[in-house]
Amino acid sequence: MTRKVLILLCSLAFLVAVNAAGQYSHVKNVVNSDHDLSTTSTSKGPHAAASGETEICFFCHAPHQELNTADTTNVAAGPSTQAPLWNHYLSKVGAGVYGVYSSTSFNALGTDIADLGGAAAGSATVSNLCLSCHDGTVGVNILYHGQFRTGSPAMVNCGTPGNPTAAGIAAAAGTPCLMPDAYNLGNPITVSGVQSLASLHPINFTYNAALAAKAVDLVTPIANANGVGGANRMGVPGSSGSFLPLFETVAGSGDFKMQCSTCHDVHNQATYEPFLRDTTTGSQLCLDCHGT
Repeated sequence: MTRKVLILLCSLAFLVAVNAAGQYSHVKNVVNSDHDLSTTSTSKGPHAAASGETEICFFCHAPHQELNTADTTNVAAGPSTQAPLWNHYLSKVGAGVYGVYSSTSFNALGTDIADLGGAAAGSATVSNLCLSCHDGTVGVNILYHGQFRTGSPAMVNCGTPGNPTAAGIAAAAGTPCLMPDAYNLGNPITVSGVQSLASLHPINFTYNAALAAKAVDLVTPIANANGVGGANRMGVPGSSGSFLPLFETVAGSGDFKMQCSTCHDVHNQATYEPFLRDTTTGSQLCLDCHGT
């Protein structure tokens, strides 16, 4: 083997490794991000944060789910089996409250786009997990497991119930801590200035080759074995070596939908804020899907 060929093969191996790494969410990057709600976080945002809790992951995940807390205002019961080891109560705001995007140029209308409101326990989409903190109805500290069965931790920089606009308000242990309004979206009752998800980029619709064929310049999703979910992961490659994944609401259905986490990587704020999977320079994140 010549030296040039060896160098070429090593280079290709490096590029493959970089690309593969780009498909995964690097969980450790949540440390000191705005999703790090622990008291040890160095994130300087005015968002809610624990006043004495040093754990980071348990605000969303718990290896052992147990129903221990009683501070369940405005939440859905369960879902004790909700993936991925979910530790946060889901919103219980009633069916059809978020709305869906509509325009004369949106070709997913009339197909299967569906409102995220009132998702039943155990059947929530990944976007419902996001909204359980970001629709302003459930405290970010309202957890199944609590901390060593002590319930929901005390917090600072909470919003006010029914009108979460103020920061700096404290919530005692066991008391819901709502996100300040600037970090909320989706629910017209609790989020001033934002009518509903109908005013935001559409989500919760099937994004496949058939839809891409109906639309102008819409990229056809591909399978990527390096994505979360292995060979069954569908999505769109990003310009930076990242991957914009689509999500099955029902595992094994082959029906992949666009969700909040298609564009946002909740564990990684380090590369592109706010938790984006690609750069917005030159609108590249938009062009990943809309630039064929």
